[in-house]
Amino acid sequence: MTGVPAEPARLARRLRVVTWNIRAAIGPGEPFPPAWWRHVRDDRLERIAAILRDLDPDVATLQEVTVMTPDGRLHDQPAELARLTGRHVRYAAIHAFPLIEPERGRSIGMASWGNAILSREPLTDGFAIGLPRPADDDPVEVAGAVQPHTGEAHPLIGVRYGDTEPGHREPRCVVGGVADGVAVATTHLTYIGRAQRARQAAELAGIVAERTGPAVLTGDFNAPVDAPEVAPLAAGLSDAFTIAGVPVGDPRRASCGRWPIDQILVRALVVDGCRVVTEAGDASDHWPVVADLRVV
Repeated sequence: MTGVPAEPARLARRLRVVTWNIRAAIGPGEPFPPAWWRHVRDDRLERIAAILRDLDPDVATLQEVTVMTPDGRLHDQPAELARLTGRHVRYAAIHAFPLIEPERGRSIGMASWGNAILSREPLTDGFAIGLPRPADDDPVEVAGAVQPHTGEAHPLIGVRYGDTEPGHREPRCVVGGVADGVAVATTHLTYIGRAQRARQAAELAGIVAERTGPAVLTGDFNAPVDAPEVAPLAAGLSDAFTIAGVPVGDPRRASCGRWPIDQILVRALVVDGCRVVTEAGDASDHWPVVADLRVV
């Protein structure tokens, strides 16, 4: 009697994902330095690339990545990081602005700040989409808002965006594509204005919902994963830290000082581990977050 060959066991595909706000290779320190482009260092960018090589992710998602031209010198961080890590790159920024010398007030170049994805294989079905911005008459903050670093009442409660500095509604975007059958996207949500951040989170939830199958959404959310304004993302995505046994409120989530604001959310994926890479030291003002995932 001839037996029927057994069907081979289905092999799980492994996917290591990193998310990291690299602060344009400026390094840590507050306040943000004037003429910040003078603080961008090639050796620090090389150090960031070395850390990424050691982590050896299949996909590295990065925020605050710049392309700039101070004094006519092209500084293309997405391309340079791709070269230094041996990865393919996608990059998205939806605005550019002049570099203004603080001493003379003259323009000496331009810059964009955006999000990048470095991947072992080229992403397919790539996309870049701008996220919502508030109108001039929208208040920056509403009653009850507090400053996260002090706990005091927020000074911009009731203040119109039209009456504040343009950076308070800096255009934000999401960039993504498909890596080995997994939809991957990364973003950097606004640092100020909970209502603005909530609209951006709701838009992101819709963008991810349009894509079928396993998915990963990463980024600097400028908010803890349980913040009310990012709640729309919980409808279709799960928090990798929680699945890995690191609950909300655990200090092991802290990725920017004591703030747990860098996130990896997943759909239809097994999470084998998720941690903050504290050994990255002062390469940025954030530490990377790495998750080991499986598609089964």
